[in-house]
Amino acid sequence: MKKIRKTNPNLMVLIEGLRDRGYQENVPLWVSLSKRMSKPTRHQCEVNISKINRFTKDGDTIVVPGKVLGSGELDHKVTVAAFKFSDKAKVKIDKVGETLTINELVEKNPKGSNIRIFGG
Repeated sequence: MKKIRKTNPNLMVLIEGLRDRGYQENVPLWVSLSKRMSKPTRHQCEVNISKINRFTKDGDTIVVPGKVLGSGELDHKVTVAAFKFSDKAKVKIDKVGETLTINELVEKNPKGSNIRIFGG
């Protein structure tokens, strides 16, 4: 049986960068995130805003190793980093909190302190 590999070059660069940075700088969060993002696409998580709202507090920073979807409302400030955002989710989160790409989060917080992996 032929092994199927990821074909998105941006995703592959991100996974390799997270893995390398995690091992070089001894940050287990980035290594764990790279492993979760390496899973087959059908196993990657999709998280709705309603779930983010339920399980986070004001001021939390979370990273989603998949896609954030726009169902639900957000009523407190949260910083959300993800590989993908739906258009609706990005608008709803930006009204109250902040959206980042995973690369932006790594640059902003290289040690991965006070960040939770959400979903998956």
